[in-house]
Amino acid sequence: MGRRAAALALFAGTFLSAPASADSFRCDGALVQTGDPAVSVRAACGEPSFVDPWIGDASLAYGVAPSMEQWTYNRGPNRLLRILVFRDGRLQAIRSDGHGFRERAGDSDCRPSDIVRGMSKYRLRQACGEPAQRSGGVFVYSSRRDLAGRTRYQRRGRVPVFRERWIFNFGPNRFLREVTLENAMVVDTETLDRGYDE
Repeated sequence: MGRRAAALALFAGTFLSAPASADSFRCDGALVQTGDPAVSVRAACGEPSFVDPWIGDASLAYGVAPSMEQWTYNRGPNRLLRILVFRDGRLQAIRSDGHGFRERAGDSDCRPSDIVRGMSKYRLRQACGEPAQRSGGVFVYSSRRDLAGRTRYQRRGRVPVFRERWIFNFGPNRFLREVTLENAMVVDTETLDRGYDE
């Protein structure tokens, strides 16, 4: 009887505790999955920590400007940070962005070296605060490689992305840093002129 109980416990532990797939996750006991309307996700999970509307001229990428938003749920350092992408009010994609963290209160102590490729917009804002300047906010075609080094292919070898450029001022003793974000993720950084006192 001992072997049977051990096998049953192993089976239950392996399959019943398996994490939710990339198409779904549990939010306060409710299952949230791709295809769900935004209102249902908000009812199950509550208010997101950060909402990022992707608004721009999407005629390049989609023919019409879709209503797109990215929601971030930060439940603290003991749980995964969840990023949800909505298109036209429906959940299109779910991904995790490492473990959550305690949000900072007050001024940031961000350094240029803190900004790394693959960093989410939410993590960037939490680490470095608001940029000195924003530009872009448009849908464009990109042929950049993804974080694994693979080229992202779609129509004509390019993929439509929402691109923004932010400039951070780290003061007169450091250089300005221009950060390029695509679909709310850091894809490139460039050093500009010397910073200034604000």
